[in-house]
Amino acid sequence: MNTAYCRLIGYSRRELLKMKISDLESGKKTKSTAKHLLEIKNIGESRFFTQQRKKDGHIIDIEASANFAKYLGGLVFVFIRDITDSKVAEDELTKNRAASKKILETQLADSYKHLGLINRKISLLLELGKFPKSKKYRQDVIDHILNLAMNISKAPTGYLYGSQKKGKFGLLSYKGIEEEQKEKIKVITSQTVGLLTHLIKEKKLISGDIKRYEAELLVLDNKLEYFVTLPLSKGTALGGFIFLGFNKKTSVDTQDMEFLDVFAMHASNALVKAGILK
Repeated sequence: MNTAYCRLIGYSRRELLKMKISDLESGKKTKSTAKHLLEIKNIGESRFFTQQRKKDGHIIDIEASANFAKYLGGLVFVFIRDITDSKVAEDELTKNRAASKKILETQLADSYKHLGLINRKISLLLELGKFPKSKKYRQDVIDHILNLAMNISKAPTGYLYGSQKKGKFGLLSYKGIEEEQKEKIKVITSQTVGLLTHLIKEKKLISGDIKRYEAELLVLDNKLEYFVTLPLSKGTALGGFIFLGFNKKTSVDTQDMEFLDVFAMHASNALVKAGILK
């Protein structure tokens, strides 16, 4: 052994001469070492990786190249290289790859989940176009459209209103309130619900704080703070609207809002086709 190896391993040349290879190699037994030496003698050479324990107890990773020479009865010459730092870097890289793979797999799973949601929503839109034009199914169509809107948005409370004469809107369907509560909101106007002023003027999806838009009447006894209204149009006129009430704003994400906007157009067409919007 040379001075460089003595410095690396921490033992003096004299100490090393009194030791066995198995004393240095971490986790290896004498029989295993002897077997390896025999293989080197038979083959003539070997390149391998192992771990050795330094005098201070630290374990280092070693890359070794061994050659057998028929000299003085046979000698094994071993050249070693400390690869501890590169091994640590390699292990870290492997961990990073595993982490990256996990992130990628999660993203792919989310993407497939997202595609599934999109397909489900598209099927809902197609379903809107299949309603029969018959007075017999009038209420079924109205209730079903409100249920679809509430399921998409996960709204706990929902109403569907149709336009009446002189700026009045009549309640056609409701969910999330008691039967006796509906009498308070059966017919509403822009005087009783300030939100209608904005809806009549803008004829587009409106969302926001219930108090800010003066829509407290629609809250009833429920603790609603946030709302989304979907305009139901017949041509250029406002034929009605769907009101969706939520406990907090975070209940609706941007993606759902965009879909609800598209849903409102298809729902309007379905209601016009069924002869409900006038």
